[in-house]
Amino acid sequence: MENKILTPEDLEERKEPTSEEVNKVIGETVEEIRRRRKEATEAAKEGKGVLHLEVPIKSGDGEITDLSYDFTALTGMEYADAMDTDPFAARTDRASYRQSFALFAKAAAKQTPGLDMKDIMERMGGADAVEAAQLGSIFFLASARAGFLRISKKS
Repeated sequence: MENKILTPEDLEERKEPTSEEVNKVIGETVEEIRRRRKEATEAAKEGKGVLHLEVPIKSGDGEITDLSYDFTALTGMEYADAMDTDPFAARTDRASYRQSFALFAKAAAKQTPGLDMKDIMERMGGADAVEAAQLGSIFFLASARAGFLRISKKS
């Protein structure tokens, strides 16, 4: 094995990022996380928003990269239909993952021509499904809490 003398060009190729470059990347990442958290918080308060998909859903000849959803547009029967997707779920103050995901899929299907709840649930990628189920769970909990407060105020 031959010992090679390193040239300045060799060292330049192996250059480590400067602390300023690292700090810039960290700052940009933190800012993106803050932006997405703010966006998610506002969407949760309103019950509607847009989920930007990591993995697009194929639909016909195209791909869907964003799913708009509006939980406030769901009818009582649509809500009940989504909740009935998990026959093994306990009747508690928490929705199961399947129920939460179904609530999101139902809310998104109402806003997305050409896709229904089943299409969304079967075609959505795993990472996106986790976010969708979280949104459905937040909606369920907020609705249950609001309903409890309305009921408790009645005499």
